[in-house]
Amino acid sequence: MEQVVKAVAKAGDKVNFVRYADDFIVTGATRELLEQKVKPALTAFLKQRGLELSEQKTVITPIQSGFDFLGHTLRKYGVTLLITPAKGKVKHLRQKIKQRVQSALGLPQETLLRQLNPLLRGWANYYRNGASKRTFSAVDHYVFRILWRWATRRHPKKSAAWRLSQYFRAAGQDWWFSVRTQSATGESRVLKLYRLASTTIERHIKVRGDAHPYDRRYTEYFAKRRSFLGRTCWSGRTASTWSAAPA
Repeated sequence: MEQVVKAVAKAGDKVNFVRYADDFIVTGATRELLEQKVKPALTAFLKQRGLELSEQKTVITPIQSGFDFLGHTLRKYGVTLLITPAKGKVKHLRQKIKQRVQSALGLPQETLLRQLNPLLRGWANYYRNGASKRTFSAVDHYVFRILWRWATRRHPKKSAAWRLSQYFRAAGQDWWFSVRTQSATGESRVLKLYRLASTTIERHIKVRGDAHPYDRRYTEYFAKRRSFLGRTCWSGRTASTWSAAPA
């Protein structure tokens, strides 16, 4: 598919192809290029294989306006491309957090923590490759507020200082939702809420289109990607002006 897309472009068209499984983005210099050359080429390529583009999900938009792809919003500000968690995905996460906390009003604090932590950690790991720090901090603040309401509903007649001591000090720090537990061997441990803002941001470097982890020719290539330098260096190209992306 990438070869078909690039075959209809010429030097200066800034055509690039990015895919993940059956989702993909094609970037180009102008809307006309994408509408008149790239999209027809894609349509013909897919038709030969019994597939077709979804007109409802296919978007052609200037990258300055942004678009969503794989749960991320890609948008260019001047010469800077920012990839952030999509607002819809953040809203969905907040709803799931709220549902789990509200349904745990009568459950022990440890049980609630064991329900929340995998959700928070998994979500943060998925979005750790983008510009997510601000979103992580906002979600952390939301989680704190909803957990404080949870503690207040459980003990409406207790003081704020008591609730703070009971639910937010086991980790040795004020305002950290945590509880002291015991392991099967009787060892005392502290279970604390996972904070998204503690997640390390690691930029993703695009994999070569023809590279395959089971092809011995690319053993050295994937070894370098797994190295410290490969994980920390950003080698992607600057995004083009227009993009076409099936949602």
